Order: sequence, then C-alpha cells, then structure tokens
Amino acid sequence: AAMVPAGAATAAASAVDTPEARAALREALVANVVKTKAPAVLRLVFHDAGTRRVATNDGGANASVRFELARPESFGLKRGLGPVTAVYEATRDGPASGLSFADVIAAAGAYAVELTGGPEITSRLRFGRADATAADPENRMPGESASGLETRAAFAAMGYTLEETVCLAGAHTIGGKGFGEPYVFDNEYYKTLLVRPWDGAKNPGATKDDLEMGSHVGLTSDKNLAIDPPSLEVIERYARDQDLFFEDFAKVYVKMTESGATWRDA
Repeated sequence: AAMVPAGAATAAASAVDTPEARAALREALVANVVKTKAPAVLRLVFHDAGTRRVATNDGGANASVRFELARPESFGLKRGLGPVTAVYEATRDGPASGLSFADVIAAAGAYAVELTGGPEITSRLRFGRADATAADPENRMPGESASGLETRAAFAAMGYTLEETVCLAGAHTIGGKGFGEPYVFDNEYYKTLLVRPWDGAKNPGATKDDLEMGSHVGLTSDKNLAIDPPSLEVIERYARDQDLFFEDFAKVYVKMTESGATWRDA
C-alpha cells in the first residue's frame, strides 16, 4: 500500500482512535487474553513485524501473519492468533470497529506484556494501520540457532540497533524457556544469560544434572547472544536495571508495531 501523507494519516487515526474505542478494546482484551496465552500473543506480534526489511521497504506490522501460518517458523503461532482473533471479532460492533487486525495484534501484545507484570505500553500505541491482504516474503525470521552476529544482522535488516535487538530478545523472559517464571515479565532473561547455566566452564561447581537442566534453557540463539561481546554489554546493563529494560522495551515495542506499517487515509 502507498504511504499516506502524515496529515491524512493523523485524521484517519483520530477517526478510529477515540477514548471510547480504547475502552472497548481494553474490555475485549481483558475478556479474551489470558496470562497463559500471553507468550504466544507476544510472539505473534514479533512474527508479524519481523518480516520488515528496510532495504526493500517491505514487510512489517500489517497482520500478514494470518497468511503465513503454514511456514516452518510459524509453528505454534495459532496459539497466539486465537485470542487475538477473538479480540478482533469482539470489537467489530461498537466504537472499536474501526481498528484493523494489525491494530489489534499490536494492542494484544502490549496487553500481554502488561498482564505478566511488564511495562504499560498500550497508551503509547498509535492506531489506524492498514491490513495486508497477502503474505509478506518468506525466510525473514531470525533462526533459532543463529549466532550472535547473525541475530544482530537479522535485526539490523529490520531497522533495529544493537540495544533494541537485545532488548527485544528479552521478551523470552516469558514463555517457559527457563528464564525465571514462565508468566512473569521481568529481567530474568538477562540475569540467566550472565550465569549461563548450560556452561560447565563458567560453572565449575555444577553437576552433570545441573548442566543437563541448563542445556534446556532458552534457544541456541539466546545462548549465543550470551557469548557475543557487543550484546553482552547490553545484557549486563539490563541484568542490573529492570526499570531501564522496561522503559527501553516499551519504546522498542512501539517501534516494532509501527515498523513497516502503512496508515489508512481518512
């Protein structure tokens, strides 16, 4: 879709983005997104926005993920799409009916973060995105076994800085990947990456059983981030300061939900 002029986009957004629309959206989120689905909902947002490529100016936060479910990297996304679809359908009548599916995806992920104890992001979101009518290009999601360098390169291609990349990775704090409690959004991801419970050289006192358990923590890409020197500086910062992580995550989450979005004209 062609980009609409900023003035027109603002007019369109104001037509759909009213206090009444936000209240109705909130009601639908509370009714349909439960804590145990929060990690899957947040993952859906990233898979929708993660097709963004700055160089070719395509992909991004456009609800195309609905057409990408058969892809190998999309395995399990239906678990997140279910509650998001329920929110979308619940808002088709009434003041929030002007919100697009892409708007609802963005809002649902923000609510998932808040629901699990993370920062409040919803009030920072813009609404008025256009929905894609077809899938975005394939093979754009970072691999689960990527090296630190490969992860940084993949996120850079989407338009993220090193700090933003490491900050977004912190979303793995929820979802039962071994970074603290599965439904608590905190900075345990970074604290765990500093400990490296899977690394016998780093933890000489660890038993074979300890290391076996540690091996199940996170994805290979998470483990590789922990030994990537540029990333490690940021990991250390967020491990020390959860408030900083929360503030930075809120900012980069908003950026992600606007990444490659086109805004509907009035």
